[in-house]
Amino acid sequence: MTRWPLKKEARVVGVDDGPYVRGSKLTVVVLTLYRLDGSVEGVLSGNIGTDGSDSAEVISGMMEDSAFSGQARLIVSDGACLAGFNVLDMDLLHERTGLPVLTISDERPDDASIKAALLNLSEAERRWGLIDAHRPVTLKLPDGDCYVRSVGVPEKEMDGLLRSMTVRGRTPEPIRLSHMFARCVHDHIGGHGA
Repeated sequence: MTRWPLKKEARVVGVDDGPYVRGSKLTVVVLTLYRLDGSVEGVLSGNIGTDGSDSAEVISGMMEDSAFSGQARLIVSDGACLAGFNVLDMDLLHERTGLPVLTISDERPDDASIKAALLNLSEAERRWGLIDAHRPVTLKLPDGDCYVRSVGVPEKEMDGLLRSMTVRGRTPEPIRLSHMFARCVHDHIGGHGA
């Protein structure tokens, strides 16, 4: 169970995907186990369906089968959509892992554009419902605003938590590291999911 505020030794799982490749059925996803004092304790990679609906299941499964299970106190994802429009079911991920979940974006969500894009995919209403269920909160960092959706994190803890994870800019370090690792994995396997 997560206790607030998180201590500096607390471990956070950062989630990000590799570059979107049109036509690819799979997209790389990377999980980085990051301590708030700045050390990296593990990295996992897997694949989720491009424009699919399996991100919460895959991420929770990766964590269950790893040393991350029982160590992490929070999951932070780069935005509400991974692998194109594979919308992260935050409630399901929270339920399966027992951990609070945040999605963080440094760009204001463009709801109209997201809704329009989802119309090109199956289960458009369900996908939009997952996004709309958790409205973003605007948090101010020294370098600008961030937009945060939350399950299981008290709103009063969000600002301090975001600042404790962000070394520079507006991207929390666990997400920034996962982004870098995902790019490396993507490049290594030739730009396609394995």
